[in-house]
Amino acid sequence: MSKIILSILLFSLQSFGQIQKIDLNVTQKGFEPKQIDVKPGSDVTLSITRKTEMTCATKILIPSLKITKDLPLNQPVTIALGKVKKGEIRFGCQEQMMESGVISVR
Repeated sequence: MSKIILSILLFSLQSFGQIQKIDLNVTQKGFEPKQIDVKPGSDVTLSITRKTEMTCATKILIPSLKITKDLPLNQPVTIALGKVKKGEIRFGCQEQMMESGVISVR
């Protein structure tokens, strides 16, 4: 039975593309990690946790995808980006002051 379930899961992942969860933290140093690499066609979900009050990043902006989300202190926020295309997806704080990051899709 477990072999059948494993086969179904593997088939599903191959059929629907890779699912990639990326954990991001907001610290006094900014967004960490700043550079993230994913493959085109991957189904990407971000999980962002703001771990400091000493930051302007109380929101995250992803301009190319028209996404803005509040980042409450010490509470993970999930953002589903969906299947990503080749290129770069930049993200940062709402004031564009904090050192931001980039997701490289290649």
